[in-house]
Amino acid sequence: MSERAPVCVVGAGAVGCAVAMNLAREGREVFVLEKNSGVSQGENQSTRNSGVIHAGLYYDPETRPLKAGLCARGVELLYDFCARHGVPHRRCGKLVVAVEEEERPILEFYRQRAQGNRVPAAIVSGAAAREMEPQVKAVEALHLPSSGIIDAAAYVHRLYAQGSNAGATYLTQTALSGVKATPEGLEVSITYRDGASDSFLCGLMINCGGLYSDDVARLVDPEATYQIDPVRGEAVKFYRHKRPELGLVGMNIYPTPHKLVTPQGTYFTVGVHLTPTLETGPDGQGVIGPVVTVCPLQRPARDKEEFGGDYRPMTDFLDKVKAFFPGLRAEDLEPHQVGIQARLVGHQDWVIEFSPRESRCLNLLGIDSPGLTASLALAERVEAILDQAGR
Repeated sequence: MSERAPVCVVGAGAVGCAVAMNLAREGREVFVLEKNSGVSQGENQSTRNSGVIHAGLYYDPETRPLKAGLCARGVELLYDFCARHGVPHRRCGKLVVAVEEEERPILEFYRQRAQGNRVPAAIVSGAAAREMEPQVKAVEALHLPSSGIIDAAAYVHRLYAQGSNAGATYLTQTALSGVKATPEGLEVSITYRDGASDSFLCGLMINCGGLYSDDVARLVDPEATYQIDPVRGEAVKFYRHKRPELGLVGMNIYPTPHKLVTPQGTYFTVGVHLTPTLETGPDGQGVIGPVVTVCPLQRPARDKEEFGGDYRPMTDFLDKVKAFFPGLRAEDLEPHQVGIQARLVGHQDWVIEFSPRESRCLNLLGIDSPGLTASLALAERVEAILDQAGR
């Protein structure tokens, strides 16, 4: 088999499409498998999220070095890609607000964390915060100018288009059903939505399966112990022009992080936040739209496809944000969307490693937030790993 043997990328979300695009631009023959009907139809993690471009504030470089480093790098790459390829986005900035005096030291802790992660950040007074967002209550705030919002579906579609233009082949409505190791390569078995099946040989597999990345890993190695814990996140919305008290200018507004104890360890969670949405302006660029989302309220998902079902009461969302956005009422809120994140059991950070028993498969596991922001940096990391391994 040649050094540049065909590559099979499993999963056509933001990370899978970014990986496929970069590898195809290198001149590799790339096949992308996607079980859903399209790459940007709201059927996967990448297009069922808040659309926030994360600055990289929250990630401890000691315990979550991949998230810390790749988010910071990903922000740069993402803004550049959006500008060059016409993806609607806006560098709107972000305020992390303290509403109580005892929250001030937490903001300072995260200002120092931001500095260590190479993230621009500054503490501003409550008065300065209200100049940016007059309806927000704060005694102090951490301002992150590099945070933004993006049309996630448009972004994934542009990645797909660029990859396709570079020669990558996308097989949608096509599920991976088996992987068999042979001396010549990995024999990949696939099943189409109509039940027909087929197979082909590849020299390398990149597992970007998101919620199903643990299942993909076990198809390659039945003894793999990875386990994805799906976490359901519900988002509701309101219209910022409905009343003056709802009139956000258009920044991402987050509460001061609070401590969360989980089986994976103790850390601070970002909390339920306010995020504006985008509309496409006359020039094709993103402009702040009338809708603001309130998200996410999270709980363990019953399964990896639990996108339907009842929302929590609107008062549950209100209780999370009313301290820093007091003009909001429960009757202002209505359901928006549900997303599911792929949390990897036993890990706080992402895992990027070759399968222990099959070195021709590179697994990307537990790629939850900020995976969309870091997608291009993750693709860079995949390239570097393959080059270092001589693949």
